[in-house]
Amino acid sequence: MDKKRRFYFLISFIIITSCSKEQINNNPYLQNISFEKTINLNLPQYDNLRYSGGSVYIQSGGIKGILLFNMNDQFMAWEASCPNHYPSDCSTMVLSGVQSNCKCEDYKYSLATGQLLSSGNENNYPMLSYFAQKNGNSIRISN
Repeated sequence: MDKKRRFYFLISFIIITSCSKEQINNNPYLQNISFEKTINLNLPQYDNLRYSGGSVYIQSGGIKGILLFNMNDQFMAWEASCPNHYPSDCSTMVLSGVQSNCKCEDYKYSLATGQLLSSGNENNYPMLSYFAQKNGNSIRISN
């Protein structure tokens, strides 16, 4: 193969392998759920999101709902099901300030990073993140 063909092959290979928007989820407890949800920040149930450090639980979307967190006007969207348990009655996390807590084993997670803050077993998984984009007074959340 001449240099020009190798160059085009290499560029094509890079483009094909880097264009996937799918995120690899190696977490055995949570499956990928496709959804799209738009919320209106003008509605009273989302008042807490108007301030940095504010968070809300949204029951619809994802596996067990969505935890939405305002970090300096950048919105972080997380799966509400504990990433270290199969979905069950106790695996829906609850908000506690800038953290979320799993009721099954009292795991604590950062809403800013999604990382486990309390000690757990040796194979700990971070919270599953979703895409969140603010546009005016609305936020679009999707997977």
